[in-house]
Amino acid sequence: MHELLLFASVPAHQHHELLQQLTGLTAMQPRHRLERRLIFKAYRKPGLINTRVGASQDLQGGADMQRLNKMLNGGMFYTQVVGPVSEEDFGAKSSVGEDQDALMSGTGDNMPGINDPSYQYDRQPWRLEFKDIPEAGTRSAVTSRLMASAGLPKGDIMVPMDAWGYSFVTEYVVEGDLFIHNDIVIFLHRVLHYPVDGQQAHDPRRQLPAFQNMSPLEPSGSYVLQAAITVQDGGNQETMKTASQHLFGLREQLKSVVRLEQADRLSLDTRAK
Repeated sequence: MHELLLFASVPAHQHHELLQQLTGLTAMQPRHRLERRLIFKAYRKPGLINTRVGASQDLQGGADMQRLNKMLNGGMFYTQVVGPVSEEDFGAKSSVGEDQDALMSGTGDNMPGINDPSYQYDRQPWRLEFKDIPEAGTRSAVTSRLMASAGLPKGDIMVPMDAWGYSFVTEYVVEGDLFIHNDIVIFLHRVLHYPVDGQQAHDPRRQLPAFQNMSPLEPSGSYVLQAAITVQDGGNQETMKTASQHLFGLREQLKSVVRLEQADRLSLDTRAK
């Protein structure tokens, strides 16, 4: 698959106004989205990774397995694992440790699921997203890159990722609002960092801090507007041209509000060096 994109920077003071304009343009209410995004780096050479191990059998169908095998046996890239969460998951007790203590103590006020929501790390769904470095030398004024995704087993993602030759690097949270306009997915979002706790995490977090303790990556509080179209057959030039024209049409509709542009290619470089 290929992904065609345009981007725009949105100042914090313009965020609410743009949300209203996108609501009117798309004739839909924004879908709020929170995602954990985990970054992994390959430590084995391509071609040495066996995807048919352990929990990989839980993957969603043969097509996903084939795509996953191609991604993991490609070049040396940083790979992203994405998991949807809700605001209620932040500041919640872990389902692994603290909830067991509450059960053993027998105190009703601390019983999981009664007064305190519990973030179920062992039930966290994940998907693997591979996004290549954008193509160079294209005449189109949109960013184009090869991409693929596949469903992964729920729960502790370190087991299958380690088996496939990938080590955990870091993680962050993306918060934003999603709109659908014809075949264009519009995502107005920002990146949030976890609070500094003095220790460098070597594994994904099993519990999440209070949401108000999360800090934006951009100190000014600005957002990124991303407009994307996914094309199944990137080799079909007519389809790619049509998709580009649709993005240009959206750019024209929003030109009085934001300036959608092609991204700098190297800023989206996913290769591991």
